[in-house]
Amino acid sequence: IVKVYSESEIKLIFDSIHRQLDWIEYRDKAIISFMLDSGIRQEEVCLLKAKNIFCERSRMVVRGKGDKERVVPLGKHSIALYKKYCSACPHESEMAFVTKTGSAMKTNTVKLMVSKLDKKLPFEISSHKLRHNFATNYCLDMYYENGKIDIYRLMIIMGHEDISTTRRYLHIANEIIASSECLSHLDKIFI
Repeated sequence: IVKVYSESEIKLIFDSIHRQLDWIEYRDKAIISFMLDSGIRQEEVCLLKAKNIFCERSRMVVRGKGDKERVVPLGKHSIALYKKYCSACPHESEMAFVTKTGSAMKTNTVKLMVSKLDKKLPFEISSHKLRHNFATNYCLDMYYENGKIDIYRLMIIMGHEDISTTRRYLHIANEIIASSECLSHLDKIFI
């Protein structure tokens, strides 16, 4: 079961990110935002190159599993956080995100950062849970915006090889939509 974070929980995630160095705090917020807003994996965060982030076009090119590249969307909030990080970061690198010493980030660094954040929050958070939230919210936002869900678009964005992997997010979104519509036959009779 995927726990879909509420708006207040998402705000709490960002409010809980505090670091001694401002630019590291901006980096961590940008990373969490990229994962929650674009569904990228922690390994993809580490492999992301600055030249592959196209803020003006609200997208980025991500190198995923099997060394395959794909284009994923990037929201305005994520772009603003990334720009804030870039302007404050004291290091120059071809990589989008760097460590305190300016070297490329490793997946363990991202995992540790998310793990520390998990300990601060009253609910569970992990890199994969952020990815699940992106996928489910993508389906929900698409439904509320267009009245339908294009599962193939999500499959491409997520970098899935098999549609059955993506279909589970459609199922979760449909459960949320069905339960929120609250169609009660008894209410028609008695109320």
